[in-house]
Amino acid sequence: MEAATIKMSKFLYSLTLVFVFLATTSIHKTSATPPPYTQNHKTFVKTACNSTTYPDKCYKSLSSYSSAIKSDPIKLCATALSLTVKSAKDAASTVSKLLKKSQKSAAGRRNKMLPETLILKDCLEEMKDTIVELKQAITEMKTLRDGDSVAEHMANVRTWVSSALTDEGTCTDGFEEVKVNKETKKKVTKVVEELARTTSNTLALITNLRY
Repeated sequence: MEAATIKMSKFLYSLTLVFVFLATTSIHKTSATPPPYTQNHKTFVKTACNSTTYPDKCYKSLSSYSSAIKSDPIKLCATALSLTVKSAKDAASTVSKLLKKSQKSAAGRRNKMLPETLILKDCLEEMKDTIVELKQAITEMKTLRDGDSVAEHMANVRTWVSSALTDEGTCTDGFEEVKVNKETKKKVTKVVEELARTTSNTLALITNLRY
């Protein structure tokens, strides 16, 4: 009788260990492996970004928003537009700070205008126009759910984003025409080229949008 009891106890103990092992393994897999739907959403973003000029940059900026984008191409483009506006504002802020610095230097020279001051002023205006155009594109995107004239609205969105990209290029053109401070040119070129890549990717996503 005692032997049977001991055997039963050992059996129950072994069974408990098995359950604990299975539970632990299950928890480990759950925590280590993202849910399938999350993977699908990121795959959607990655596939869409593969059609852009800078796919790695596109995916890096949009993948963290995949759970909100889901597999919705309109949400994807709207999110890309919002991020592009943010990038444009950052670029405008950089140019604005450099312009103020240049103006201060000009004041110290009895208001003798530095070549880069005029170029920075023009560049800042281009950045401001870029922000306005991208916001107009976002406004157009919001009308797509209405169902009417979708093609017309999408054409308008592409036009606004294309105009923004043109303005970004115009900003840096001035630095190629006139000799300016190398450090100033380097900073402006870096931030505007970064913006241009983001805008180019956004335009590609919009152009490839199926509706």
